[in-house]
Amino acid sequence: MNKQMSKMMVWAVVAAVMPVAAVTAQQQAPVGGVQGALAQDQYVVGRALPPDTPGTQRVDLSLEAAIARALENNLDIAREKLNPQMQDYSLQAARAAFRPTLNGNLSYNNASQQSTSQLDGGARTTTQTTSFGTSMSQRMKWQGAQFSFNFGNTRTATDNAFSTRNPNFRSNLNLQYTQPLLAGRTIDNQRNNLQTGEIQRQITDIALLSQIENIKNQVRTAYWALRQSIEAIEIQRRSLDLSRRNYDDNKTKVEVGTVAEIDLVQLESQIANGEQSLLAAEIAWRNAEIAFKRLLVGSTEDDFFRATINPTDLPSFEMPSVDIPGAVKNAIAQRADIETARQNIRINELNLALSKNGTRASLGLTASYSLAGVGGPLYDRSGLGGAAVLVESGGYFDALRSIAGIDTPTWQVGLNFSQPLGLSSQKANHLRSELSMEQQKTSLKRTELDIETAVTRAGLDVQSTYKQLLASQKSREAAERTLNAELTRFSVGMSTNFQVISLQNALTSARNNELTATIRYINAIAEFDRVQRIS
Repeated sequence: MNKQMSKMMVWAVVAAVMPVAAVTAQQQAPVGGVQGALAQDQYVVGRALPPDTPGTQRVDLSLEAAIARALENNLDIAREKLNPQMQDYSLQAARAAFRPTLNGNLSYNNASQQSTSQLDGGARTTTQTTSFGTSMSQRMKWQGAQFSFNFGNTRTATDNAFSTRNPNFRSNLNLQYTQPLLAGRTIDNQRNNLQTGEIQRQITDIALLSQIENIKNQVRTAYWALRQSIEAIEIQRRSLDLSRRNYDDNKTKVEVGTVAEIDLVQLESQIANGEQSLLAAEIAWRNAEIAFKRLLVGSTEDDFFRATINPTDLPSFEMPSVDIPGAVKNAIAQRADIETARQNIRINELNLALSKNGTRASLGLTASYSLAGVGGPLYDRSGLGGAAVLVESGGYFDALRSIAGIDTPTWQVGLNFSQPLGLSSQKANHLRSELSMEQQKTSLKRTELDIETAVTRAGLDVQSTYKQLLASQKSREAAERTLNAELTRFSVGMSTNFQVISLQNALTSARNNELTATIRYINAIAEFDRVQRIS
């Protein structure tokens, strides 16, 4: 009897223990699945791939290749490259003022005149005149001088009874030199335009380099923004996957009877929010990709514009050496905006010298030398209006020989002087130019101060973002450990779905914070390099 009672007690214990063991096994198996998924869900920034888009090709792209492609195809750079060429033509136009100008002329005139006096040489006279010649003038860069020569010829044939040379040939050669002695000697509008044009050419080169650096910086920023958007999709996908696993585990518990069905409502809400967050991340990725490709193509017809871009560069987590005083010195010496400001001061100095030149008295020296010659058959007439008797044959070359022989030289030297009285408009313009120069110098000092401030801030930002990155990495690791521990507590009934959901959201937030800190650190390094070269 005692033996039979002992067997019955053993079977009773077994019967009581087996359901509990079964329930415990059912509870631990699913939770172990979530914990196993979390253990395998070790997120590393930079490993995610962009979503697959049907009908498009995925293109792996490094940052260096992206910058090279932008330099080749970017339309803003292509437009900026035209400015130096345009300035070259403006410079050629300024230089043209100092090139010689050659002129030529040819004309014919036939004039008839009725007589009003017995000295007119006939009741009606006709005169035929042919003129031809050439001239050349040139403005000199040296001391504002100008040089010109003129060679003119006329042939006159008439039926006037008093003419002694018919046809009559006249030739004139004139040389003239003009030299300003006060105003216009050291500088004038033409020389100022040439010198300022050469400086403007340097400014357009600086502007082109600045545009190139700006586009490179935009490409760099857009590249990492695209990487950030891809990583954000991966973070949201992992968070949604954990939510779904947790929901499946809890659904099994509801079927077993260890969890109330109402507890699934929280998990369903979390899944819905996760799906919305994933959709928002995908929309942000698409926008970031379009903005990035906009910098790298010249047309939407480019195959690259229709591809899916996968940024392959991994972020660097090394702390660079930040020499702020050296960076400030380097930026003030060569940064594009301060170099442009210095070139503008040079232009202002030239304009100031030009305005000062306008206040001076005008005193010009003019020297000219001319030769004249006459040719043609020579006639003698006996009495007034008598018959013409040929005395000497001649022609056009007689006039040229007369010039070559310096038979009739004429020279002239003169001075021209003028001086406005009182406060002239030129004096007022000069005073205004002096104030403008002071304004430019003050602006230069302000630019130097802005550069020092910007470089210092950028250097400090590199250091602070690196510290923030390290802190965000520790925070993410702590969030992963906390969630894993909470899942263990949940598996033995010591936690709730609400606590698990809260820690899952905290992990997602920590991963997003780490991603944001990573991109901020990368951009801070790039910005520290950029502010040393361009504004």
